[in-house]
Amino acid sequence: MLCRLGHFLTAEEYRETRLDIALPLLAVGVFFVGWYLAVVLLKLPAYLLPSPVDVFREVFTRWPLFLSHGLDTLWAVIAGFVVSILVAGPLAVLIVSSRTLERTLMPLIVISQTVPKVAIAPLFVIWMGFGQMPKISIAFLIAFFPILVATIGGLKSVETELLDLVRSMSATRAQIVRKVQIPAALPQFFSGLKISVCLAVVGAIVGEFVGSDKGLGFLLLTATGALNAKQVYATLVILILMGIVLYWIVCDLEKRLLPWHVSVRGQELFVPQG
Repeated sequence: MLCRLGHFLTAEEYRETRLDIALPLLAVGVFFVGWYLAVVLLKLPAYLLPSPVDVFREVFTRWPLFLSHGLDTLWAVIAGFVVSILVAGPLAVLIVSSRTLERTLMPLIVISQTVPKVAIAPLFVIWMGFGQMPKISIAFLIAFFPILVATIGGLKSVETELLDLVRSMSATRAQIVRKVQIPAALPQFFSGLKISVCLAVVGAIVGEFVGSDKGLGFLLLTATGALNAKQVYATLVILILMGIVLYWIVCDLEKRLLPWHVSVRGQELFVPQG
């Protein structure tokens, strides 16, 4: 047995942990090997598709540039994501608590999501100027909707019998929301977080496309204009890694906060069917 974070792993848990690490790495390795072979065998020019070796060489040789711009983008992503949580969570509770609010606000919220973000991003630059605020605003606008919809679904999914039971015990509306509905909605809430954290990356890049002089989106624009394919693909690789790491953090947080839920326990108790 091995010890991880104060918990002794059984042989089966240790095996599953190794698979959790090995299989994703194997899939990524196969992808990059296929990419390399495609470039070599098809003799693709570097300006069309550089090899992964050239891309990673670009990352390592120019890492101060990518680090500086990457931190700027990461800050916008995290800020927009956090604001989306702070807005979507309480708003979902309010909407579920009032049918009138749901009828009034939901059409407006849906309209805000149907408008193309690239089309309204220049307006944010006009209103807020250049800098971080337009990027954070676009990241928030894209990220908060999945959290809102998932949380509303979770709050409404509580069994009627359970609600009747707590009402029969003279529970107030606030107690029902706090002690019954919110805990029941946490799994769906985290499902929304997993989607939104990736969309926040997209939102920040959209904001940088429209009006920014710094960030990975800005690097993409300048590299594309200069036909620098190595820098384009290097920037995309960094963005992919950023999204994967943020997604993994949310998943790990879910496992720590919801160890009781079937979606978490099911990963540990899964038994392949023969």
